[in-house]
Amino acid sequence: MPHPTSFIASIWTTDTEGVCTSVVDHGPGALPPFAVATRLQDWVRLYAADPQPADRVADALAGSAPIHCDVDIPCADGRVRRIVVSGLPRMEAGGGIAGWSGAFADVTEQKATLDRALRSEAEHRLIVDHSMDLIAHCGVDGRYLHVSPSYTTVVGWDAAQLVGRSVLEFLHPDDQAPAGAALARLLAGEDIADVLVVRKRHRDGHYVELGSKVRKVTDPVTGTVFGAVLVSRDITRERQMLHRVEDAHARLRTILESIEDGFFSVNRNWEITYANTLAEVFVGVEPGTSGGRVLWDVANDLDGTETSVIYRRAMATRANAAFETYYEPEGVWLSVRVYAHDEGLSVFFHDITDRKRAEERLEQLATRDDLTGLPNRAWLNGHLRSMLGQARGQAETTVLFIDLNRFKEVNDSLGHAAGDHLLRQVGQRLQSCLRPGDVVARLGGDEFVVAAHCAGRGAAAGIAQRLLETLTNPFHIDGLEMCVGASIGISLSGQDGATPELLFQNADTAMYKAKALGASSYQFFEPEMSVEARRRLQVEAALRRALELGQFELYYQPRIDVRTWRLRGVEVLLRWKHPELGQVSPLEFIPIAEERGHIEAIGRWALREACRVGKRLSDQYGTQLHVSVNVSARQLRSAELVADVEQALRETGFAPRALELELTESALIDDIDQSVDVLHRLKRLGVKLALDDFGTGYSSLSYLKRFPVDVLKLDRSFFLEECPNGDEFVAALVHMAHALGLTVVAEGIETEEVMETLRGCRCDEAQGYLFARPMALAEFDKFLQCEVPGVLAA
Repeated sequence: MPHPTSFIASIWTTDTEGVCTSVVDHGPGALPPFAVATRLQDWVRLYAADPQPADRVADALAGSAPIHCDVDIPCADGRVRRIVVSGLPRMEAGGGIAGWSGAFADVTEQKATLDRALRSEAEHRLIVDHSMDLIAHCGVDGRYLHVSPSYTTVVGWDAAQLVGRSVLEFLHPDDQAPAGAALARLLAGEDIADVLVVRKRHRDGHYVELGSKVRKVTDPVTGTVFGAVLVSRDITRERQMLHRVEDAHARLRTILESIEDGFFSVNRNWEITYANTLAEVFVGVEPGTSGGRVLWDVANDLDGTETSVIYRRAMATRANAAFETYYEPEGVWLSVRVYAHDEGLSVFFHDITDRKRAEERLEQLATRDDLTGLPNRAWLNGHLRSMLGQARGQAETTVLFIDLNRFKEVNDSLGHAAGDHLLRQVGQRLQSCLRPGDVVARLGGDEFVVAAHCAGRGAAAGIAQRLLETLTNPFHIDGLEMCVGASIGISLSGQDGATPELLFQNADTAMYKAKALGASSYQFFEPEMSVEARRRLQVEAALRRALELGQFELYYQPRIDVRTWRLRGVEVLLRWKHPELGQVSPLEFIPIAEERGHIEAIGRWALREACRVGKRLSDQYGTQLHVSVNVSARQLRSAELVADVEQALRETGFAPRALELELTESALIDDIDQSVDVLHRLKRLGVKLALDDFGTGYSSLSYLKRFPVDVLKLDRSFFLEECPNGDEFVAALVHMAHALGLTVVAEGIETEEVMETLRGCRCDEAQGYLFARPMALAEFDKFLQCEVPGVLAA
């Protein structure tokens, strides 16, 4: 151990060549740094004032001997410090040397003291007596002749208790034989350079681990050995430090074995110094067998690849690197992190194949339609920009906007699976009839777009005609043959727009014009079509503030008892009168309101206003007026619908039993389970439910029993002259509804002949122009006043 006035500057370990493998620094940090991968003899030679200590270190390493030398080191603080470089060999289990463990001890102060002590024997004795090293002298019989006072400090025995007793007596039983043999050889005249590690019993019973040097004492004239000097040092802490370092290495290995990354390290000769099990299994070698093998031999498919180039560059420049690479032998994607250091490289890698596949999937979702595999609108926008930037002589960038004509019928009648099957077939057919260079994309729903270079309208019309022909041929879905057809709008960059957005907009406008013409047809965009599109934009803009500005109004159309012609109730209808646009038809603004998300607020206002008027009129005429209010599909899907109805009834005081909510069949079957849940919650409020436009859909009979409705409203199409067997069909529907306990209301009644039919089949109520047109509140109030008191049916 060092003198009390000294300190341990560093504790280190090296390999068998003296190359530092670990170092723990202490003290003020004035010494030059001794770093990992630095050779001990090189460090001494570089910083020592005298070259001889480096030679002694090199000799000790070459001879597998303990290291001990004093070195004068010029330090950063300007002083020359005396450093004791000492180290002991680390033994392997098989008896070989694994390296050295040692320390740098600053003994500058000791040296100064020693120099002074040399001037007198008294001072010399003082140093011995106060040294923390155990200094002893024994005779040829192996018994103590003299011990330093430090024995008392380190092992608890006084000098008087030791002098005259065998130096072996206080050793651990297992150490006595080898120590005795070494002492015997020494006293016989043999030189012993090795440091003996022994355990000496402390006075209190525990053992202190000592590193001991033994030197023979000889007569300078005759050479006769007459004793030995033993200098021992407590290496317990040093050994503990070594154990802690070994434990740290063990913990590091445990960590590297437990992480989900593969890990390996290589030295500058590309020899693997460590690889965790995951890395070894990955490259197909037996766990624990890769150490010392060259990396390129273990992973023989790696050499010569871009990854090996990165490894070599990192080794040469000592620069870290992180990258992703495809490892061909295993067919996987890896994320690799390379850390360069003086000894070589440390590499972590992780299998990211699942992530890469997910990224590819996200890329596909971002640019491809999931159902058909066709490009989507985002991809097409970029492609159109590229097409517009490529001049092709007289060719113009052309957009053909395609909308299927009867897709909703297929979806509603056969279900979404059949609809998806149809869309996939449509996508395949569209692709099959395109020219090289043309592309087709799906925008969503039943809307497709073809982008092509066309030399004028004639070429564009030829493409449109081929598309229509392929789409008018029958499709086969679930064993059924059906014809769909399409409407196509066409815009060309030369005359209709030079941006993807404008081409889309104009082609969309032309498509609506084609759809309005009916059948399967195509239309080129014409400037006058913008008038219609502009009207839609005006309606959209005005609709945003229509409710806030009080521009909506409710109209009222009576419902009449078929048998008695008495008033049974009233249906409220929404009307919008704009100061500039004039009277806007519900057929025009309601789809826009639903599309733009305004219908919930408008419907909430209409519901509250209908209940308020119904309450006032009921109180005014002394009887309960039944009020029917339409509910849109979007309102039905809203989570607030039930709460809105409850609030309207509570705030107005209108009787729940007098409120009837009309819902269309198409809205209900959009999500059957949700619709059934909402209807039951509305029924618990006490309101009545009506199924509007019955018979215009395709699933009414299948789902009618699931919906807790009270009223069935027959669509006016049943009462048109061109409806074959209309009377019999109406009678059957009325009979079915009555069997289910439902009230039947006929809509759109305009003639007395139809009324006679309704009486004959015992229909319950009717409404239409035969009785009254929808009227404003003031006019409806007068209508009620003209009625004979008491005619309101209960």
